[in-house]
Amino acid sequence: MVFHDPADWMEILDLLTQTYGNTIRMRHIMRRELGFTSRDHQGLEPYMTTIKDGNIFIEERRHHYSPQVHLDFFTEAAHSWFQLKYLNRKGQDSGLF
Repeated sequence: MVFHDPADWMEILDLLTQTYGNTIRMRHIMRRELGFTSRDHQGLEPYMTTIKDGNIFIEERRHHYSPQVHLDFFTEAAHSWFQLKYLNRKGQDSGLF
């Protein structure tokens, strides 16, 4: 799972910290207790730009590196639990639960 905006992951990590305490931020504890780990990554993302070649404007696809957070799940159950509990929570009346 990839968070293209690290701030989205930080919101969830703050919720995990509230529930499990600060030690959940340690990789080996996160893996043992939740079944996944997180890692920071510089991902290559595409964008379109317009360049001028004489009198002609050409749209060109280029790439740049941007910060991302990747979650590595070790079981399908952990992945499903995470999706059900923490994703698509915005707009819900009762919050996470």
